[in-house]
Amino acid sequence: MNVRTALIRAAGWTGLGLLSFLVCGFWYVGAAWVSGMLPSAGKSAQVPPGKPPAYLCEAAFHTDIALPLDGEIANWRKDFRGYLPDYLPRDTYLLFGWGDSVFFTKVLYPEDLTLPRGLSALAGMNPVAMRIVPVYGSDVRDVCKPLPGGQDTKRVLIDEIRASLKRNAEGAYVQIDTAVPGELLLAARGRYSPFNTCNQWTARVLGRAGLPRATFAPFAWSVTHPLNLSAAARPDE
Repeated sequence: MNVRTALIRAAGWTGLGLLSFLVCGFWYVGAAWVSGMLPSAGKSAQVPPGKPPAYLCEAAFHTDIALPLDGEIANWRKDFRGYLPDYLPRDTYLLFGWGDSVFFTKVLYPEDLTLPRGLSALAGMNPVAMRIVPVYGSDVRDVCKPLPGGQDTKRVLIDEIRASLKRNAEGAYVQIDTAVPGELLLAARGRYSPFNTCNQWTARVLGRAGLPRATFAPFAWSVTHPLNLSAAARPDE
């Protein structure tokens, strides 16, 4: 085989690989769009938020569930004593987000997302973690959206978060080192993949709490759009 033939074949395989990638990407995004447009209704969607509410916080590529630090159902201050500072004010919320530990610790800016890091996460090669971030309640109320469903929904959200956290033989949470100031990273259950992303975890937890959700929710808008559709359908909003 001469060099010219080898180059032609290599170009052909490269083109075929690129085409396959584009086709898979098209179906991936398409499946997410259809799932987001046809979400579950959510039996708790018509119930007003609890007091204080749980919130859903959306970033560009990620969603978090926000719960009060000193709640009447869960006292996270007590649960995380020794993991979080004792001086946090009472009007503090904790943001809970499940995901790949390397994304949480190494990818702080878009330029940090290298090909090896992205591929290792999508292949499920890294430990997963629950990222917990204390924030002022005023910031949560300004930026995030209250979740409907009342106290029952909030109780399920709390139970699902606790069930997602790993513990060691002594029953303590397993902390993961992070250089990000103010964040707590705890080892979590599960495995990250293109079909089990951080947003898929959030959507699944919301669904178990009786809230509208897309079956396939790899993107942040996949989580928020079903809730927005449900809110638009309510006559009082």
